[in-house]
Amino acid sequence: MYKDNLKNRLKIKYKIFKSHSQLTKNSSIYFHSSITFDRNCFFTARGCQIEVDSDCSFNIQVVLNADIGGKIKISENCIIGPRVILRTANHKFSEIEKIKRLQGHEVGDIFIGKNVWIGANVVILPGVSIGENSVIGAGAVVTESIPKNSLAVGVPAKVKKHL
Repeated sequence: MYKDNLKNRLKIKYKIFKSHSQLTKNSSIYFHSSITFDRNCFFTARGCQIEVDSDCSFNIQVVLNADIGGKIKISENCIIGPRVILRTANHKFSEIEKIKRLQGHEVGDIFIGKNVWIGANVVILPGVSIGENSVIGAGAVVTESIPKNSLAVGVPAKVKKHL
């Protein structure tokens, strides 16, 4: 864990890091004030960027991965539940005879609006925006953008009602 380097590098007024959370070296990760991380969170953005606004909390085992391309932006007052994954890249697989790991990646930014709650075990894929005041139900796989003031659930996530 690079907690000591992080404390020196980032200007955060209030932060809590539980054991074994990790930020990868050489990442562009920016946190504003009042951020809470629980155990075993992993953030990486080598060559890309992650930005988290103030008053956000991350439960256990959250993964934010922007290594291959794209940006992750989380707005203020968001709650990220346990085992949530945000990833800005997916493997391409359209060429059947070609080895999948050699086909490259499709990349897209992820944007989370203000006051969003993302439930446990949610996966958010590249190119997705979640509008402010929305709730993403536990276990959802978010493949398309969700409008503001919405409750979205399921695989793939669909809007069930407007809040």
